[in-house]
Amino acid sequence: MAPNLFLCMRKAFCPTYWFQRGERIQGSIHKEEHWDSPVPGIYKYIPGRGWHLVYKDGNESDEKMPIPLVYCRILHRYVFEHEMEDRCRWHTVAVEEGGKPERLLFFRLDDNYTWVAGWDDKGKFIPGPYQKWHYDVESRTMRRELFPESSNVSRASVVPNKMT
Repeated sequence: MAPNLFLCMRKAFCPTYWFQRGERIQGSIHKEEHWDSPVPGIYKYIPGRGWHLVYKDGNESDEKMPIPLVYCRILHRYVFEHEMEDRCRWHTVAVEEGGKPERLLFFRLDDNYTWVAGWDDKGKFIPGPYQKWHYDVESRTMRRELFPESSNVSRASVVPNKMT
């Protein structure tokens, strides 16, 4: 079957047909779902702004302001935006023994003690497996955990077992 010449010419010469319109989610701009994590409740997708918690289970009223969520690529799940900001901290460390110090953005894991270097100084994400680090309060520096290389944090140790 030959292509429609009218459609080809219109697409080539009319800029409004060069771009696709924004996608609607099942015919609606907004989508609501019930999630159990990070907090059980109703979450709403707002185009251009992402997912937000709008109603916690057990509350009689909606949240005053929708609470934004972000996807954490280290934990492989959604967390609240304010929690993500609280768990990230910039530090300058020597990644290799005797190497040049680098400025990295560290992320605190769920145990509230172990840190991993998740982003470089330009904000580019560093995929795992991750070396474990601990924050030394006295010297205010990050210290590498001195265990064998097999103790590095991988996806299996960061993400809880979904089989249980």
